[in-house]
Amino acid sequence: MKAYYMVFCGLLFVLPAAGSAQTMPAIYLNERDEEVVPDSATHYRLIEQKNELLSTYAMREYSLAGTLLLRGTLASIEPLVRAGVLTWYHPNGSKAAQVHYRNDEADGVYVAWYEDGRVSQRGEYADGQRMGTWISVHRNGQKRSKGSYTAGKPTGEWRYYYDTGQLSAIELLSRERGPALAFFNEDASPYVGRLHKRQLPEFPGGQEALLSFVARNTIYPKNTRRKGIMGNVYVRYTVDEGGRVGQVEVVRGLAPEADQEARRVVASLPAFQPGREYNVPTAMTFTVPIHFSPAFSLLSGTRPPQVPPTEARASTPDELY
Repeated sequence: MKAYYMVFCGLLFVLPAAGSAQTMPAIYLNERDEEVVPDSATHYRLIEQKNELLSTYAMREYSLAGTLLLRGTLASIEPLVRAGVLTWYHPNGSKAAQVHYRNDEADGVYVAWYEDGRVSQRGEYADGQRMGTWISVHRNGQKRSKGSYTAGKPTGEWRYYYDTGQLSAIELLSRERGPALAFFNEDASPYVGRLHKRQLPEFPGGQEALLSFVARNTIYPKNTRRKGIMGNVYVRYTVDEGGRVGQVEVVRGLAPEADQEARRVVASLPAFQPGREYNVPTAMTFTVPIHFSPAFSLLSGTRPPQVPPTEARASTPDELY
């Protein structure tokens, strides 16, 4: 596939050129899908000229590296109105999720997949709200959770399971006396302790140890230093159910050598204590800025301060928009 290369503020972006003669100028977006200048963007949107026969606009979104993130159709661009099937993609090109839109609201069956094509979640939307039974599935095919929604809110009894099939939690939401929650250990015994519906992964030694690891192991590339380039490289990564770091990708770069170094450092992170949802080990995704500046000193070993990662949660239509 041909590609056009565009340079903005010293940053190089790759724009796929499929149907470029019929495509409107790229719209650059941040993580909240707000329109921004190119050097503040995390991804961009391409919209083709109107299909007069269907009265729709084909739309695609890409990472700054040119990886396809989203494909769908719009009924209008001013204002933006989604219509028809929207499909999200994993970095490896496989489908991540799919749902039908009507009048800019998710409406119909929603299906999500793991990177290997196995189903991870299934449910239904009506007028932009979750409804009916929703089921999520572990990577090995075992049921992960099952419960119901009414008008977008979880109701009734929800059950959560380990990947062995053993019950991990029960939550009763429709009680006069208020919700009730119980956890179970993997051996089926009752869990004793404070109950957390959601716990983030924990780096060995805590957040300060994580920042210290990043600062200690990041090397300011000679070519980047010589050109006087400084700033942040934003790297997204996933801590999987076993605490291992993977799916590392640069979502906003600075310079080729700095981007490569930031990705290397994040990929080298040791295993975390995995995150949990309803006591079940859960994969979670984060974005961390790796800072490069003259504060680096080869003689003194000084490193610039690093910033903690922030969670990147965007997996369903009600979270994405």
